[in-house]
Amino acid sequence: MKRLITIVLIVFTFFNLFAQEKETYLYAVKDTHKLYMDVYVPKLQNEQQACLFFAFGGGFIGGERDDIQVQKLKKYYTDKGYVVIAIDYRLGMKGKTAGSAIASIKKFQTAIDMAAEDMISAIDYTLKNLLSTKKYTINPKHIILMGSSAGAITVLQTDYALCNGYLNSDILPDSFRLAGVISYSGAIFSTHGKPKYKLHNPAPTLLCHGDADKLVIYNKTNLFNIGLFGSNAIAKQFKKNGYGYYIRRYTGLGHQVATIYNDEFSIIDHFISSVVFGSPQTQIDETYYNPDIEPQWMDLKVRDLKKFDK
Repeated sequence: MKRLITIVLIVFTFFNLFAQEKETYLYAVKDTHKLYMDVYVPKLQNEQQACLFFAFGGGFIGGERDDIQVQKLKKYYTDKGYVVIAIDYRLGMKGKTAGSAIASIKKFQTAIDMAAEDMISAIDYTLKNLLSTKKYTINPKHIILMGSSAGAITVLQTDYALCNGYLNSDILPDSFRLAGVISYSGAIFSTHGKPKYKLHNPAPTLLCHGDADKLVIYNKTNLFNIGLFGSNAIAKQFKKNGYGYYIRRYTGLGHQVATIYNDEFSIIDHFISSVVFGSPQTQIDETYYNPDIEPQWMDLKVRDLKKFDK
Protein backbone atom coordinates (compact mmCIF):
# COMPACT_ATOMS: atom_id res chain seq x y z
CA MET A 1 0.00 0.00 0.00
CA LYS A 2 2.83 2.40 0.92
CA ARG A 3 4.53 1.56 -2.38
CA LEU A 4 1.33 2.37 -4.30
CA ILE A 5 0.99 5.69 -2.50
CA THR A 6 4.63 6.50 -3.27
CA ILE A 7 4.12 5.74 -6.98
CA VAL A 8 0.99 7.89 -7.09
CA LEU A 9 2.83 10.78 -5.45
CA ILE A 10 5.74 10.47 -7.90
CA VAL A 11 3.38 10.44 -10.89
CA PHE A 12 1.44 13.41 -9.50
CA THR A 13 4.65 15.34 -8.90
CA PHE A 14 5.88 14.54 -12.42
CA PHE A 15 2.73 15.77 -14.13
CA ASN A 16 2.50 18.79 -11.86
CA LEU A 17 6.10 19.70 -12.67
CA PHE A 18 5.50 19.69 -16.41
CA ALA A 19 1.91 20.96 -16.38
CA GLN A 20 1.35 24.26 -18.14
CA GLU A 21 0.38 26.96 -15.69
CA LYS A 22 -2.80 28.68 -16.82
CA GLU A 23 -4.78 31.56 -15.39
CA THR A 24 -8.28 32.35 -16.67
CA TYR A 25 -9.88 35.79 -16.52
CA LEU A 26 -13.28 37.17 -17.46
CA TYR A 27 -12.25 40.15 -19.58
CA ALA A 28 -15.64 41.39 -20.82
CA VAL A 29 -19.38 40.73 -20.94
CA LYS A 30 -20.98 41.69 -24.26
CA ASP A 31 -24.48 40.94 -25.54
CA THR A 32 -24.88 38.60 -22.52
CA HIS A 33 -21.75 36.70 -23.64
CA LYS A 34 -19.11 36.19 -20.98
CA LEU A 35 -15.73 36.44 -22.68
CA TYR A 36 -12.73 34.77 -21.08
CA MET A 37 -9.01 34.70 -21.74
CA ASP A 38 -6.59 31.94 -20.82
CA VAL A 39 -3.18 33.28 -19.81
CA TYR A 40 -0.34 30.77 -20.09
CA VAL A 41 2.59 31.66 -17.86
CA PRO A 42 6.21 30.97 -18.84
CA LYS A 43 8.57 29.54 -16.25
CA LEU A 44 11.24 31.98 -17.41
CA GLN A 45 10.39 35.10 -19.42
CA ASN A 46 12.31 36.24 -22.48
CA GLU A 47 14.19 39.51 -22.36
CA GLN A 48 11.51 41.32 -24.35
CA GLN A 49 8.83 40.37 -21.79
CA ALA A 50 6.70 39.73 -24.85
CA CYS A 51 3.07 38.67 -25.00
CA LEU A 52 1.47 36.66 -27.80
CA PHE A 53 -2.33 36.87 -28.18
CA PHE A 54 -3.99 34.07 -30.17
CA ALA A 55 -7.40 34.10 -31.91
CA PHE A 56 -8.80 30.73 -33.04
CA GLY A 57 -10.41 30.01 -36.40
CA GLY A 58 -13.85 28.66 -37.27
CA GLY A 59 -15.57 30.96 -39.74
CA PHE A 60 -17.05 33.13 -36.94
CA ILE A 61 -19.36 30.15 -36.42
CA GLY A 62 -17.37 27.85 -34.15
CA GLY A 63 -14.05 27.34 -32.40
CA GLU A 64 -12.80 27.64 -28.83
CA ARG A 65 -9.98 29.43 -27.08
CA ASP A 66 -8.62 26.14 -25.67
CA ASP A 67 -8.90 24.22 -28.93
CA ILE A 68 -6.39 21.38 -29.32
CA GLN A 69 -4.59 23.43 -31.99
CA VAL A 70 -3.62 25.94 -29.29
CA GLN A 71 -1.88 23.39 -27.06
CA LYS A 72 1.30 22.96 -29.09
CA LEU A 73 1.51 26.68 -29.81
CA LYS A 74 1.19 27.80 -26.21
CA LYS A 75 3.68 25.22 -24.97
CA TYR A 76 6.26 26.17 -27.59
CA TYR A 77 6.01 29.89 -26.93
CA THR A 78 5.79 29.76 -23.15
CA ASP A 79 8.91 27.57 -23.29
CA LYS A 80 10.49 30.42 -25.26
CA GLY A 81 9.51 32.87 -22.53
CA TYR A 82 6.35 34.45 -23.92
CA VAL A 83 3.18 35.11 -21.99
CA VAL A 84 0.57 33.50 -24.27
CA ILE A 85 -3.06 34.65 -24.14
CA ALA A 86 -5.84 32.76 -25.94
CA ILE A 87 -9.13 34.64 -26.03
CA ASP A 88 -12.83 34.08 -26.55
CA TYR A 89 -14.59 36.32 -29.03
CA ARG A 90 -18.23 36.53 -30.09
CA LEU A 91 -19.17 34.28 -33.00
CA GLY A 92 -21.14 36.72 -35.10
CA MET A 93 -22.09 34.26 -37.86
CA LYS A 94 -23.33 31.50 -35.58
CA GLY A 95 -26.99 30.72 -36.22
CA LYS A 96 -27.29 33.27 -39.03
CA THR A 97 -29.45 32.32 -41.99
CA ALA A 98 -28.68 33.12 -45.59
CA GLY A 99 -30.22 36.25 -47.08
CA SER A 100 -29.63 38.63 -49.94
CA ALA A 101 -26.08 39.35 -51.03
CA ILE A 102 -26.17 42.76 -49.36
CA ALA A 103 -27.58 41.28 -46.13
CA SER A 104 -24.94 38.55 -46.12
CA ILE A 105 -22.13 41.08 -46.56
CA LYS A 106 -23.53 43.15 -43.71
CA LYS A 107 -23.69 40.11 -41.41
CA PHE A 108 -20.14 39.17 -42.29
CA GLN A 109 -18.91 42.70 -41.63
CA THR A 110 -20.71 42.75 -38.28
CA ALA A 111 -19.14 39.41 -37.30
CA ILE A 112 -15.64 40.66 -38.15
CA ASP A 113 -16.17 43.94 -36.30
CA MET A 114 -17.48 42.12 -33.21
CA ALA A 115 -14.44 39.85 -33.09
CA ALA A 116 -12.02 42.76 -33.57
CA GLU A 117 -13.82 44.76 -30.86
CA ASP A 118 -13.44 41.82 -28.50
CA MET A 119 -9.72 41.55 -29.24
CA ILE A 120 -9.33 45.26 -28.50
CA SER A 121 -11.23 44.76 -25.23
CA ALA A 122 -8.93 41.86 -24.34
CA ILE A 123 -5.88 44.05 -24.96
CA ASP A 124 -7.46 46.82 -22.87
CA TYR A 125 -8.09 44.40 -19.99
CA THR A 126 -4.50 43.21 -20.19
CA LEU A 127 -3.06 46.73 -20.17
CA LYS A 128 -5.17 47.70 -17.16
CA ASN A 129 -4.88 44.52 -15.10
CA LEU A 130 -2.10 42.15 -16.18
CA LEU A 131 1.02 44.10 -17.08
CA SER A 132 2.72 43.32 -13.80
CA THR A 133 1.96 40.35 -11.57
CA LYS A 134 3.94 38.22 -9.14
CA LYS A 135 4.54 35.66 -11.89
CA TYR A 136 5.29 37.72 -14.99
CA THR A 137 5.58 41.17 -16.53
CA ILE A 138 4.23 42.16 -19.95
CA ASN A 139 5.92 44.94 -21.87
CA PRO A 140 3.01 46.87 -23.47
CA LYS A 141 5.28 47.71 -26.43
CA HIS A 142 5.84 44.02 -27.14
CA ILE A 143 2.32 42.69 -27.70
CA ILE A 144 1.92 40.50 -30.79
CA LEU A 145 -1.38 39.26 -32.23
CA MET A 146 -1.71 35.93 -34.03
CA GLY A 147 -4.68 34.20 -35.61
CA SER A 148 -5.80 31.42 -37.92
CA SER A 149 -8.56 31.79 -40.55
CA ALA A 150 -11.36 33.79 -38.86
CA GLY A 151 -8.84 34.49 -36.11
CA ALA A 152 -6.40 35.78 -38.72
CA ILE A 153 -9.09 38.10 -40.08
CA THR A 154 -9.70 39.22 -36.50
CA VAL A 155 -6.09 40.18 -35.78
CA LEU A 156 -5.61 41.94 -39.13
CA GLN A 157 -8.89 43.82 -38.64
CA THR A 158 -7.86 44.76 -35.11
CA ASP A 159 -4.68 46.48 -36.29
CA TYR A 160 -6.62 48.06 -39.16
CA ALA A 161 -9.09 49.50 -36.63
CA LEU A 162 -6.33 50.75 -34.32
CA CYS A 163 -4.57 52.48 -37.21
CA ASN A 164 -7.76 54.20 -38.36
CA GLY A 165 -9.44 55.01 -35.05
CA TYR A 166 -12.63 53.03 -35.47
CA LEU A 167 -14.61 50.37 -33.58
CA ASN A 168 -13.71 50.66 -29.88
CA SER A 169 -10.06 51.55 -30.50
CA ASP A 170 -10.43 54.72 -28.41
CA ILE A 171 -10.45 52.66 -25.19
CA LEU A 172 -6.71 52.08 -25.65
CA PRO A 173 -4.08 54.76 -24.97
CA ASP A 174 -3.34 57.01 -27.97
CA SER A 175 0.29 55.90 -27.83
CA PHE A 176 -0.47 52.18 -27.97
CA ARG A 177 0.96 50.26 -30.92
CA LEU A 178 1.05 46.56 -31.62
CA ALA A 179 4.53 45.10 -31.98
CA GLY A 180 3.47 42.64 -34.67
CA VAL A 181 0.64 40.72 -36.33
CA ILE A 182 0.77 37.09 -37.52
CA SER A 183 -1.92 35.95 -39.96
CA TYR A 184 -2.47 32.44 -41.28
CA SER A 185 -5.04 32.74 -44.09
CA GLY A 186 -6.47 36.09 -43.11
CA ALA A 187 -7.90 39.20 -44.77
CA ILE A 188 -9.17 42.71 -44.06
CA PHE A 189 -12.75 43.84 -44.63
CA SER A 190 -12.89 47.40 -45.93
CA THR A 191 -15.70 49.73 -46.87
CA HIS A 192 -13.24 52.30 -48.23
CA GLY A 193 -11.48 50.39 -50.96
CA LYS A 194 -7.91 49.16 -50.56
CA PRO A 195 -6.85 49.07 -46.89
CA LYS A 196 -5.30 52.37 -45.87
CA TYR A 197 -3.75 53.29 -42.53
CA LYS A 198 -4.55 56.92 -41.77
CA LEU A 199 -3.51 57.61 -38.17
CA HIS A 200 -0.28 55.62 -38.00
CA ASN A 201 1.54 52.81 -39.74
CA PRO A 202 0.40 49.21 -39.28
CA ALA A 203 2.43 46.80 -37.18
CA PRO A 204 4.97 44.59 -38.96
CA THR A 205 2.87 41.73 -40.34
CA LEU A 206 3.47 38.09 -41.27
CA LEU A 207 1.05 36.98 -44.01
CA CYS A 208 0.87 33.22 -44.71
CA HIS A 209 -1.66 32.23 -47.36
CA GLY A 210 -2.39 29.57 -49.99
CA ASP A 211 -2.72 31.14 -53.43
CA ALA A 212 -5.61 28.77 -54.24
CA ASP A 213 -7.63 29.59 -51.11
CA LYS A 214 -11.34 29.97 -51.96
CA LEU A 215 -12.60 30.36 -48.40
CA VAL A 216 -10.59 33.37 -47.28
CA ILE A 217 -9.60 35.02 -50.53
CA TYR A 218 -5.86 35.24 -51.28
CA ASN A 219 -6.14 38.36 -53.44
CA LYS A 220 -9.35 40.39 -53.11
CA THR A 221 -13.05 40.36 -53.82
CA ASN A 222 -14.84 43.67 -53.88
CA LEU A 223 -17.82 45.59 -55.19
CA PHE A 224 -16.90 49.24 -55.59
CA ASN A 225 -15.29 50.22 -52.25
CA ILE A 226 -16.66 47.31 -50.21
CA GLY A 227 -14.61 44.16 -50.17
CA LEU A 228 -12.42 41.54 -48.54
CA PHE A 229 -8.72 42.06 -49.14
CA GLY A 230 -6.52 38.99 -48.68
CA SER A 231 -2.81 38.59 -48.08
CA ASN A 232 -1.70 39.35 -51.63
CA ALA A 233 -3.68 42.61 -51.74
CA ILE A 234 -2.46 43.60 -48.27
CA ALA A 235 1.16 42.90 -49.20
CA LYS A 236 0.83 45.15 -52.26
CA GLN A 237 -0.33 48.00 -50.05
CA PHE A 238 2.43 47.40 -47.52
CA LYS A 239 5.08 47.30 -50.25
CA LYS A 240 3.77 50.47 -51.86
CA ASN A 241 3.80 52.40 -48.58
CA GLY A 242 7.04 51.03 -47.12
CA TYR A 243 5.47 49.13 -44.23
CA GLY A 244 7.26 46.14 -42.76
CA TYR A 245 5.90 42.74 -43.78
CA TYR A 246 6.79 39.14 -44.55
CA ILE A 247 4.49 37.35 -46.97
CA ARG A 248 4.77 33.60 -47.48
CA ARG A 249 2.81 32.40 -50.50
CA TYR A 250 1.98 28.68 -50.69
CA THR A 251 1.74 27.67 -54.34
CA GLY A 252 -1.28 25.51 -55.17
CA LEU A 253 -2.54 25.23 -51.60
CA GLY A 254 -5.95 26.22 -50.30
CA HIS A 255 -7.32 27.01 -46.86
CA GLN A 256 -5.30 24.24 -45.23
CA VAL A 257 -2.56 26.85 -44.76
CA ALA A 258 -4.67 28.24 -41.91
CA THR A 259 -3.88 25.12 -39.87
CA ILE A 260 -0.15 24.63 -40.44
CA TYR A 261 1.26 27.21 -38.04
CA ASN A 262 2.10 24.47 -35.53
CA ASP A 263 4.56 23.10 -38.09
CA GLU A 264 6.09 26.48 -38.89
CA PHE A 265 7.40 27.87 -35.64
CA SER A 266 10.75 28.50 -37.31
CA ILE A 267 9.03 30.85 -39.81
CA ILE A 268 7.20 32.68 -37.02
CA ASP A 269 10.40 32.90 -34.95
CA HIS A 270 12.29 34.33 -37.93
CA PHE A 271 9.61 36.97 -38.45
CA ILE A 272 9.57 37.96 -34.77
CA SER A 273 13.35 38.12 -34.37
CA SER A 274 14.19 39.65 -37.77
CA VAL A 275 11.27 42.01 -38.29
CA VAL A 276 9.31 42.65 -35.07
CA PHE A 277 12.34 42.91 -32.76
CA GLY A 278 14.89 43.44 -35.52
CA SER A 279 14.18 45.80 -38.40
CA PRO A 280 10.44 46.67 -38.46
CA GLN A 281 10.65 48.15 -41.98
CA THR A 282 11.93 44.89 -43.48
CA GLN A 283 9.98 43.56 -46.48
CA ILE A 284 10.21 39.86 -47.33
CA ASP A 285 8.33 38.17 -50.17
CA GLU A 286 8.65 34.39 -50.30
CA THR A 287 6.98 31.72 -52.40
CA TYR A 288 6.84 28.21 -50.99
CA TYR A 289 6.12 25.07 -52.98
CA ASN A 290 6.20 21.52 -51.71
CA PRO A 291 4.83 18.83 -54.06
CA ASP A 292 4.59 16.40 -51.15
CA ILE A 293 1.83 18.45 -49.51
CA GLU A 294 -1.57 17.30 -50.73
CA PRO A 295 -3.95 20.18 -51.50
CA GLN A 296 -6.97 20.14 -49.18
CA TRP A 297 -10.23 22.06 -48.90
CA MET A 298 -9.65 23.41 -52.40
CA ASP A 299 -13.34 23.95 -53.07
CA LEU A 300 -14.40 24.84 -49.53
CA LYS A 301 -16.53 27.99 -49.48
CA VAL A 302 -18.16 30.04 -46.73
CA ARG A 303 -21.51 28.30 -47.17
CA ASP A 304 -19.86 24.97 -46.42
CA LEU A 305 -19.10 26.11 -42.86
CA LYS A 306 -22.80 26.04 -42.06
CA LYS A 307 -22.66 22.27 -41.52
CA PHE A 308 -20.49 22.96 -38.49
CA ASP A 309 -23.03 25.41 -37.06
CA LYS A 310 -24.80 23.19 -34.56
